[in-house]
Amino acid sequence: QLIGQAHGLRVDSNDNIWVTDIGNHMVFQFNPEGKLLLALGQAGKAGDRQDQFNKPTDIAFGPQGNIFISDGYGNSRVMKFAANGKYLGQWGTPGKKPGEFNLPHSIVVDAKGRVLVGDRENDRVQIFDLDGNLLEIWTGFAPYGMEFDSSGTLFVADGRANQVLQLDANGKLVKSWGKEGKGLGEYQLPHMLAVDAAGNLFVTEIGGKRMQKLQRKR
Repeated sequence: QLIGQAHGLRVDSNDNIWVTDIGNHMVFQFNPEGKLLLALGQAGKAGDRQDQFNKPTDIAFGPQGNIFISDGYGNSRVMKFAANGKYLGQWGTPGKKPGEFNLPHSIVVDAKGRVLVGDRENDRVQIFDLDGNLLEIWTGFAPYGMEFDSSGTLFVADGRANQVLQLDANGKLVKSWGKEGKGLGEYQLPHMLAVDAAGNLFVTEIGGKRMQKLQRKR
């Protein structure tokens, strides 16, 4: 079996599908028909070398086609690769200080070319440039999942508060919704987010074992 336990799932600008595999410590790229295009890591071998991962959590795409991977559950680092899979660099070590991570769980790149890393267990988002230089830190929530819509609005799944947050470009809270529960619009450990072309928001829950669709108001 190629994929041991899928975790992060992203679609790039060419509609290729990327998956992080925390079971086999791999990252895969597939075309829209499901053909394997690229495999990063060593299957079944966790590690901290340039060609290894330890339960990688998420993927993001830079403006030049570079790939950023949060190698989060086992390693506290972000790894940078070229589009062809060539290793370009990494940053991050375990800890609570600026630039350190305690489970980098989600990662996105904004329109300004800033790399936003959801430092989950430190209850913050750390923002870096494309080379890993720390720019600023946003605090006050547990960023399990993050996603931008087409207008650049950032949504965050706060798994600790059981809420979905909308933040502005400076990390300030614009809106929040949800509470712990099993009803519609309630959440049990919201884990990851996705936004479709129409602006609808999809929220997956670990505790609730379901996905909810939130329709954009017109």
